[in-house]
Amino acid sequence: MSTWRESFAELDAHGIERLEQASAEALASLRRPAGPRSALTPTQLHELIGANEICPEKGSSLSEVLNEFASSVWANSVVPFDPSCVAHLHPPALLPSVVTEMTVALMNQSMDSWDQSPAATEVELHLMKWLSHLMGMPTSGSGVMTSGGTASNLLGITLARSWAASTIGVDVLQMGLPPEAKTWRVLCSDQAHFSVQRATAQLGLGRDAVVTVPTDPRGVMDLAELDATIAQVQAQGQRIIALVGTAGTTDLGAVDALDAIASRAEEIGAWFHVDAAVAGSYLLSGTLAPMLDGIARADSVTVDFHKLWFQPFNASALVVKDVDRFDLLRVKSKYLDRGDEVEGMINLVGRSLDTSRRFDAAKIVITLRTLGREAFAEMIDRVVALSALAARGIAKADELELVTWPTGPMCVFDAPGHSADDLRRVQQNLLLRGEMVLGRTEIKGRAALKFTFMNPLVTDQDVERLVTMVISELHSLSVES
Repeated sequence: MSTWRESFAELDAHGIERLEQASAEALASLRRPAGPRSALTPTQLHELIGANEICPEKGSSLSEVLNEFASSVWANSVVPFDPSCVAHLHPPALLPSVVTEMTVALMNQSMDSWDQSPAATEVELHLMKWLSHLMGMPTSGSGVMTSGGTASNLLGITLARSWAASTIGVDVLQMGLPPEAKTWRVLCSDQAHFSVQRATAQLGLGRDAVVTVPTDPRGVMDLAELDATIAQVQAQGQRIIALVGTAGTTDLGAVDALDAIASRAEEIGAWFHVDAAVAGSYLLSGTLAPMLDGIARADSVTVDFHKLWFQPFNASALVVKDVDRFDLLRVKSKYLDRGDEVEGMINLVGRSLDTSRRFDAAKIVITLRTLGREAFAEMIDRVVALSALAARGIAKADELELVTWPTGPMCVFDAPGHSADDLRRVQQNLLLRGEMVLGRTEIKGRAALKFTFMNPLVTDQDVERLVTMVISELHSLSVES
């Protein structure tokens, strides 16, 4: 760029021309490793990246900087669309969402107040209304976008805490935690996401406020154990302010019995939050949607679009059954959310724990409208089928054993006769050689490996190859020893 003035993206003809040229240069500069990642070690990457000066006295041409970044960063990044990238809930992004990201950045709407994002606010509200309807919630349902499942769970538990305080006449945002808060408890399964405990810690309740309920061998909350835990907590004089059901645990993909948990929440007067960060998209699939029966009864639901909706990071949402519950959060400000807005003007900052936010709803709406529900159902069903295919291969292999039969895109297994350290070496060796990004976890003290299928373009042959690679790596360890 000749001057800093030319570095601003504008919508006039000259600005669009510069943007098209810069976009073409950025795409042309992309480098991808031969496999799911390069074979550079952490030390080599540290030295390579550290050699790039962050802010020189004089700048360079964009082409030069893009090429330097491509050779040091993109060439050594994880490739989510590679068939051997199967460790995490890390999807390849869909084309409509990728191109929309650029327009979102260019328009740079700030989602905290209506006057900074009038049409964008209406798009986000429209998406939230559609999502609440998809869940079967009443017309009072709505929500807000967040940065991820952890942020959505924090927001949901925050609402539960404020609601619990309001039932005893306390405005917790104004007055702080009442003495009774020492007895407040949140129940979730022992396979629930750690963000539930992180939320109670951040909210001043402490991680000890979370009481975990044992799960069955599938990773699903045991209802008999839930009843026993409720009885025990209440017998100790403690108040259960929230029950958390998980729709798609991070490791096993297990979906709790949401309808049954909802009934228990109603019986004891507790907030019912559902963490559907993983399995929320199942609502688009006629085959998988019945697994989420009861989600309509939730007070709040977490959904992550950057998982099985195949969106780029970040894109999550917190949906509530009654939009008025967001009033438990709202703090008016003199310059932003004043409280004297004209009819129909909604400042989303009143629903969010953030102030400035990106217009992430745009990429989701454009993608949904472009592909349609039928295509999404096919993609989601496909990744679940890939997991089942891997499970069948593992079940046939003498060297491997399933932890449980998969019901989602995750397939968790171990290797009888091999130690936890052996599994660590398998996972790390494949990673460092750039051959596979494989998951590794622990289920109730049992060390395990994990395939997480997030790419519906993966073939049956790819799955067979992945199973074979793990077995071969185990054999290599045996030879070494």
